[in-house]
Amino acid sequence: MVQDTDAKSRLTTLTRSFRFDIQLSNVLDEEAERMGISVNALVGIILKRYADFTRYLSKIDMVVINLEFLTSLLESIDEENLFRTGMKLGETVPKDTILFWKKQITEQQVLEYIEKIICRYGHLGTFDEIIQSGSRTVVIRHRLGRKGSKFFEGYLRSTLKNTIEKETIFEITDSSIKFEIPL
Repeated sequence: MVQDTDAKSRLTTLTRSFRFDIQLSNVLDEEAERMGISVNALVGIILKRYADFTRYLSKIDMVVINLEFLTSLLESIDEENLFRTGMKLGETVPKDTILFWKKQITEQQVLEYIEKIICRYGHLGTFDEIIQSGSRTVVIRHRLGRKGSKFFEGYLRSTLKNTIEKETIFEITDSSIKFEIPL
């Protein structure tokens, strides 16, 4: 069975050759060694990130900001206003972003938006999910504090309601958001 998987993998890949200046090549070598992966794997990760996310940044009006800056902003606003702001933004931002990115909205694409745009590439948290007992449970761990959790609760609650029309059960802590989507 392993050979079949390897053969299938080879059929879906393509060999390409690139030229890099020496300084960039050295950076790639150092980073690959630090991560314990090959340069080929590192370049694959970089290109995947570009294909999935970076090429859309300016088109979906996203910016990169310092985590400490964001946390300070969140701390300056009371929890109720953060929740309401999250609810308001969740009405339009995710729907517009997903439509632009994926061209249609499905439950899987909404979850991919949360996993990739918010968590993996947005660096706002770590996404984990499990399907069991007639529901999908998603947990996002983050470093934005209790107020970050309140904002996320409003944003994600509104996102799920306004995209896939599902009411969800939420639990929050100072460093995580958990929600269940009925199947």
